[in-house]
Amino acid sequence: MNLNYKLICTSLVIFISGMFMGSFLEKPETKLKVIMAGVDEKGNSVCVNKNQVFLFKKLNGENRIIFHYHDALSKEAIVSKSFPDAETLETYWDQLVRNW
Repeated sequence: MNLNYKLICTSLVIFISGMFMGSFLEKPETKLKVIMAGVDEKGNSVCVNKNQVFLFKKLNGENRIIFHYHDALSKEAIVSKSFPDAETLETYWDQLVRNW
């Protein structure tokens, strides 16, 4: 009975840790199914599903990418993501285009 109990507990722990292993592996933001574009004026995070986006364009002079998406409640459904420098913008843009 004691050996069976240990085997069941060990296999349960291994199974549960295997299920949650994906949350510990770091995934680049461009491979996610949402675009995280910062926070709004209330401090809530602003995210848009990639399947809602119909156009995105890069503004090199302002170091940001603008995402146009479908929203029935808003005429101008636009989210922009800003970057600190041009190198970060280019890296994100290359990954975004490659992983879209």
